[in-house]
Amino acid sequence: MNNPFTQVQQVNFLDIGCSGPLDPKWSDLAQLLAYTGFEPNASECKRLSREPHPYKSTRYLPFAISGEQGDRVMYKTHHPFCYSLLRPNHDWLGRFSHHYQFRETGTDTVSCMTLNSLANEQQLTADIIKLDTQGLELPILKAGNQVLQNAFCVETETGFVENYIGETTYTQLEAFMRSQGFLMFDMEIYQASRNNSLSKHGKHQPLWCEVVWLYDFVGTKKKTTPEQAIKYLKICQALEYFDYGLELAYYFKNLGIIEASTVKYLEKPEHWTNIERSDSWKKHKPLSKTGKVLSFLPNSINQRLTYGLKEVVEWGKK
Repeated sequence: MNNPFTQVQQVNFLDIGCSGPLDPKWSDLAQLLAYTGFEPNASECKRLSREPHPYKSTRYLPFAISGEQGDRVMYKTHHPFCYSLLRPNHDWLGRFSHHYQFRETGTDTVSCMTLNSLANEQQLTADIIKLDTQGLELPILKAGNQVLQNAFCVETETGFVENYIGETTYTQLEAFMRSQGFLMFDMEIYQASRNNSLSKHGKHQPLWCEVVWLYDFVGTKKKTTPEQAIKYLKICQALEYFDYGLELAYYFKNLGIIEASTVKYLEKPEHWTNIERSDSWKKHKPLSKTGKVLSFLPNSINQRLTYGLKEVVEWGKK
């Protein structure tokens, strides 16, 4: 039996909040990614589109994505990764050592679109959706159900509390994702220290988290095509969810979607774990202007900066 993973020709990746490099967990899929990113500045979209990249294809669309269409106020902050269409909750954030990152420096007016409005206009499809949108993940997904219903993997970054005024929190997002047939497969929790003399000591309160969700075909009894089935198994392999991948393979076989010989091949652990892992993709990731600045920093710091305020949390532990 030939390796079924080699049948995968393309994985559609939608990046909403695309500043900075992708997390290394996506590196094993890099050469398969049909990457779509959103950058509200049209000239910056054109520049990013001309940059070298490791992906199968890239496109950058000049839109801000929100839960509703129309012009919205963008709140600019001291740290560019804290920009949001929601105003920072200063009364709450002022209690923490990283509060200065949210200091407002001005506003812009941006034109917003929903994923549903772009689904037909831009032929948007997604196997994977990544959202880092400073409190707007749930409204975006609700107004993007046409895209979400065909996705297999979703990555979100969400607060446990309202770090922005009107932010939808993790508990709200978790209920929605379960209602849509998704299961939580990974959670990375980020803590922040209080703004006092003990900020570098002891344990601190969790404020936000990154979560990976995968669609539960077995629980929802949903069907798919043979091509998509193998693609979903490939995503499980790349993200190292091997046991879930095999569970899906049995399910797809029982429905007659994939061959029994494919499942027999996938029952061997070495056929899941034998992946060539390379960091070469990082050298070619198109960067925004801010991302270029970050690329000169040490990797340990750059990784934290990429995901907002994590650098404050980690530096506070030193």
